[in-house]
Amino acid sequence: MKRHSAWVAAGLLLFVVLACNLSKNKNSNVNVNVNANSGSNRPADADVFTDEVYAAKSEDGAATSTFSPSDRTVHVIINLNKAKAGTDVKVTWFADEVEGATNKELKTLEYTTKAFDRKIPGYLRWSQDWPKGRYRVAVYINGNLDRTIYYEVQ
Repeated sequence: MKRHSAWVAAGLLLFVVLACNLSKNKNSNVNVNVNANSGSNRPADADVFTDEVYAAKSEDGAATSTFSPSDRTVHVIINLNKAKAGTDVKVTWFADEVEGATNKELKTLEYTTKAFDRKIPGYLRWSQDWPKGRYRVAVYINGNLDRTIYYEVQ
């Protein structure tokens, strides 16, 4: 009888150790995802948030992080996790580290989604060649910074 209870005790101990390790791994994955949006102040219980944000040379173009000075229009495509009418989306372009400007706001666009809006396109057009350097785009969802992306003009 004592040997049987010893095996049961050992089995329970093994079960507890494995359960704690699985729980620890699950929580560390959540932290990795949160850290992927460094600078974000998205609430942990946000209903609507960005699944993807990227810069492109056209509204239906592929993602890129490099533009030439003669690319007069920079598109930013925002894909939300779900469509929900009344979601406030704000997109702000900055000259982050550019010849003659550092951390200078260039333009802000604001949009309130309709019932089926999940993909939100926006763009910034410049009337002359872009100055070379690094630019940044900050995306706010319902007043909270959700994601920031960077691109270069070379």
